[in-house]
Amino acid sequence: MIVPSWYEDYDAGDRMVLNIDPGLAFGTGGHETTRLCLEMCEKYMKPGDKVLDVGCGSGILSIAALLMGADSAVGVDIDEKAVQTAAENAELNGVADRYTAVCGSFTDKVEGKYDLVLANIVADAIKFLSKGIAGFMKDDAVYVMSGIIDTRAEEVKAEVSKYFEITDEHLDGGWACFAAKKRKD
Repeated sequence: MIVPSWYEDYDAGDRMVLNIDPGLAFGTGGHETTRLCLEMCEKYMKPGDKVLDVGCGSGILSIAALLMGADSAVGVDIDEKAVQTAAENAELNGVADRYTAVCGSFTDKVEGKYDLVLANIVADAIKFLSKGIAGFMKDDAVYVMSGIIDTRAEEVKAEVSKYFEITDEHLDGGWACFAAKKRKD
């Protein structure tokens, strides 16, 4: 359950609570693409995974992954305010010790290999960044991408398929979300 930190009148029941204050960054949890990515994250993330969130915005995806059992997460964004907001949200959710917020291009600022790579950005950015993302993935890693309006889904799949095998896709409310693995060939 995604709740702003200032909101106190809610009943989470048996759901995990993720406190998110978006500030000026994208990622309040109310958009279909965020929900689609979170559902894919629940499906593919394993306890102990290392997560990379490209275009992290508020940090909602990578912080949720940490709350679901990821060992560590790196959120990277080119927007300095987004990175600051993501770091604050990690602190708010008690996961700051396992969260690294980085400002800049992930290809220049991030190191290592990850089990799960999340990118809830826009179609053109996914098309452009996908080739580089493969280099940050472990062999059996999953790449989850969204922010893709349904009218551009086939175009994005065609470009992403040059580097990845699309293994799963969900469409909802005019938006597409794909999961993929590195091509073996």
